[in-house]
Parts: sequence; structure tokens; C-alpha cells
Amino acid sequence: MNAHVDSPWFNATPIPERDEFLPGDVVTLLTGSPLMTVLDACDECGEVDVIFYDSELHILTLPEEALVHWDGDDE
Repeated sequence: MNAHVDSPWFNATPIPERDEFLPGDVVTLLTGSPLMTVLDACDECGEVDVIFYDSELHILTLPEEALVHWDGDDE
């Protein structure tokens, strides 16, 4: 929990506890990858099921620490 948020001296945006992944979110690997769509996320086990297409359909289970939400910018 961000207990410092209640402090009268705190004037910044709180750091999120963790990056939550929901079905339908568009994500990439931290190191770069094709755009992937989240199918399911297991909070208890820390894994995210994703799907993507690159000449064939792929469904993978990846650790949530390896993923970031796509910011919408084209590279």
C-alpha cells in the first residue's frame, strides 16, 4: 500500500502497486515483440496468457514481469 499518499507533504503521483493485465489489453514484451492481446491473467500465479499472429496464430503463457502495456505509439 502507498501509505505515504496520505502525507501532507506528498505531492506526486503514487507509484502503482503492480501492473494489472486484463483480457483484451494490448501488450508487448519489455524487450520488444509483436503486439499481443491478453486472453487471461492469473494474479495468484503471476502468469498472463496472450495471443498474437505472425503468419500463424500463437498462444503463450508468459510471466507478468516480462510484459508491459502497449502505449499506442507506432515504432
